[in-house]
Amino acid sequence: MRRFAYCKVVLTTSLVWVLVDVFLLLYFSECNKCDDRKDRSLLPALRGESTLSKQA
Repeated sequence: MRRFAYCKVVLTTSLVWVLVDVFLLLYFSECNKCDDRKDRSLLPALRGESTLSKQA
């Protein structure tokens, strides 16, 4: 019975991590179908570029 409980815990946590990964991939992926494309990737922030200067 304990093995079944451990199996359920492992499967549940794995499912949670998969959902978190899918959310992050969808959130930070480029929007190819949008007309006004927003740069939501982490690359400009890592380069030190400010997104406020692009909006003005």
